[in-house]
Amino acid sequence: MKFEQLPGTLDVEIVVGDEVAMSVDFDRDITGYSLEAPIYVTQTFATGVGGTGAGVARGQTVESWSITVSDAANGTVAMGLSESQTQNLPVGASYRWFLRWSDTSQYTRTVLAGAVVTRDP
Repeated sequence: MKFEQLPGTLDVEIVVGDEVAMSVDFDRDITGYSLEAPIYVTQTFATGVGGTGAGVARGQTVESWSITVSDAANGTVAMGLSESQTQNLPVGASYRWFLRWSDTSQYTRTVLAGAVVTRDP
């Protein structure tokens, strides 16, 4: 027997410097929910001459999706990143993101998660 409560997987691939927008639909009323969606580093990368410095620390949040609840009763959420936000995500680093909500009873659940891959144009 096995019990799992895992988020859905949604990998995102973006071009650095481009604006990104998507809509996510849930099968429930999310009125009164609070939402967060950070993008964080999963692999550190070196900077400086000879790779002597750390660019960012593993687990560090580097950006966060802007979130707008478009239709709470039908569970529709608009998420986006601006051009300047995607410009801050260098090609070659490893990122992940997640969407977490807290419902009206303050129960927290990570509902989506995935990799963020950045590409040059």
